[in-house]
Amino acid sequence: MHAAANPLFARPGAASAFGRRVLALAPAFGRAVAAESDRWFLWLPVAVAAGILLHLAAPAPLSAPALAFVTVLGIAAGAAAAASWHSRPLAALPLAGLAAVAAGVLALALRLALVEAPLLPRAGAWTLEGRIAELEPRDPGVRLVLDRLAIERLAPEATPARVRLTVRHGAEPLEVGARIRLRAFLQPPRGPVVPGGFDHARHAWFEGVGGVGWALGRPERLEPPTGGFELALARLRARLAERFTEPLPGATGAVAAALVTGVRAGLDAEIWRDFQASGLAHLLSISGLHMSLVAGTVLVVARWLLALVPAIAERVPARKPAALLALLAAAFYLAISGATVPTQRAFAMVAVALLAILVDRDPFSMRLLAWAALVVLALRPEAVAGPSFQLSFAAVLALIAVWERLGRRLGEPAPSVLARLARYPLAVAATTLVASLATTPLTAFHFQTVAGWGVVSNLLAVPLTSFWIMPAGLGALLLVPFGLEEPAVRAMGAGIELLLAIAHGAARLPGAAIDVPLWPGTALAWLWAGGLWLALWQRRWRWLGLLALLPAAWLVARARPPDLVVTPWLAQLAATTPAGAQLLAFERDELVEEALARALGGAAPEEVRTALRCDPSGCVLEKAGTRVTLARRLDALLEACRAPGLVIARLGPERCPQGPGELVGPRALLESGGLALRFEPDGTIRRWSVAETRGAWPWARRDSARNGDGR
Repeated sequence: MHAAANPLFARPGAASAFGRRVLALAPAFGRAVAAESDRWFLWLPVAVAAGILLHLAAPAPLSAPALAFVTVLGIAAGAAAAASWHSRPLAALPLAGLAAVAAGVLALALRLALVEAPLLPRAGAWTLEGRIAELEPRDPGVRLVLDRLAIERLAPEATPARVRLTVRHGAEPLEVGARIRLRAFLQPPRGPVVPGGFDHARHAWFEGVGGVGWALGRPERLEPPTGGFELALARLRARLAERFTEPLPGATGAVAAALVTGVRAGLDAEIWRDFQASGLAHLLSISGLHMSLVAGTVLVVARWLLALVPAIAERVPARKPAALLALLAAAFYLAISGATVPTQRAFAMVAVALLAILVDRDPFSMRLLAWAALVVLALRPEAVAGPSFQLSFAAVLALIAVWERLGRRLGEPAPSVLARLARYPLAVAATTLVASLATTPLTAFHFQTVAGWGVVSNLLAVPLTSFWIMPAGLGALLLVPFGLEEPAVRAMGAGIELLLAIAHGAARLPGAAIDVPLWPGTALAWLWAGGLWLALWQRRWRWLGLLALLPAAWLVARARPPDLVVTPWLAQLAATTPAGAQLLAFERDELVEEALARALGGAAPEEVRTALRCDPSGCVLEKAGTRVTLARRLDALLEACRAPGLVIARLGPERCPQGPGELVGPRALLESGGLALRFEPDGTIRRWSVAETRGAWPWARRDSARNGDGR
């Protein structure tokens, strides 16, 4: 369109000048996009992920007519893009993006249909029978996942596919595959503690877990272990974990089992806190580092051994059969480690890299990462919203982007032996710095904490893990069939003890864990948009991605925690103070209290006092002339209703019987899933609930449970 034909430009002034500048930029933008046609494919997984996130952002799963519309739209956009790709690629590009977004929406819908299973209808004590599908040792007892369930008073069509529970007594004779009967307290998996917080119920739902809890007595074994390949693999995983924990008691054995088999149930809360505070939590989750070390070690050793066999070395390059052996080793490691999302992503990356070696292609590229992302999004589309997927991909994305810019320079031969030796610590430092810068904002968003000493602790811990702990663990795995693994396990344990010392030491330094309040999701979206623009494009216009960081920083700076958060039944509450969150628990629940503290920017010291006044009948919080009363008894409710203000009650009526008070009754509080409140300057109280942020998804069914988390 010419400027003269646009009514906006018919009037002189700032508006018309701005419009002309915008239109003048369009051809330059098109030329920039066309110049980077070799990078277009990298945006395909981004578009698919956007479709998944758009679907998850809806208040409920899309209806059948809506899915039919998205399907038709996606097919039409894809067909139009294919028809015009060669003649008008710039016009086809947005159509291809639209088709990819539609594919993401449909991928989540398909996943929802495949994993759909009932949730436990209510919390309480249940008698159930089931087969042990997973068994993880804990201190004390074990944590079980049971499938093929029969639960008293539940019809088969209303019975969950799986439940997860802890058995603290009588767990010694239990084995994977055995069928047992027991009495247990079970409840549906709990949702977020605060609006916008991490939804454990969604994570459990996609795993098919419809109930969590703990055994109320000793289980009764009904049948010996049976089952096919899946249970045989689970038994192998459990036995391997035992082979590593028996020679290494306590925390050392628990970390060894986590690194080799992915069994992390034995890691207590203190270990988790210290590894998170020190920035080393990624080492406890089998991901790219661990998978690369296993595959890389097998690749190097196998290539060296095969090169010594003339019959092989003279016929094929030794790297190709070595790559095939490394692929088999990586697949075995994926199987015994539980195939979590980070492990799937790592295996996809390693598998594509090893296949690239087999077909003489570059095994380290951004295209490789894109293919790995597509594989994970196809298998587990819901993972895109979780911290595991985002942290692992952000780290690898940043490292490859930096390597693309500096790789050739770093690959040049060093002038001396000393220079070659100096490159290693510099490379480790640079890698750690890049990965830390990429993942720190994500850690702050998902976990409300930043590791102040993370770079330093990683500089010590990553080489220790790479060159001592994991090679010893791999050697122990190879020796397990011969019963000779104990020396290698103990060598691995010695390295783990140093790793634990690093984690504990860094976690206790001043400024180790910096607490931040919960951010809005829009800030994270801007961060990802800017980061992807910086990493995926190669020409100068990529620096425009920095502009996206400005609204992200503005949203983060404006974010402030609620003044008050209350859980259903008024079991726990937290009030914001200048020093952090003041917590009060009428019913103790460590996980809930930790989540409240993180969401409000960390727990305040015990000596901090606010306007929150409490006694056995409840609490009163006053601010800017506005009052909120938390009534745990009926007489406190009646008294509070006689005065202006908001009253939140755990029992009694749903409306104030008399007086000007506004009441949130027990039913409304329960249905809310928990409330957050903020005192506005105009004297009003803004409140929003967990239920509002969760929507009407199948895992968000409200339940009357107060406690219980499957610990």
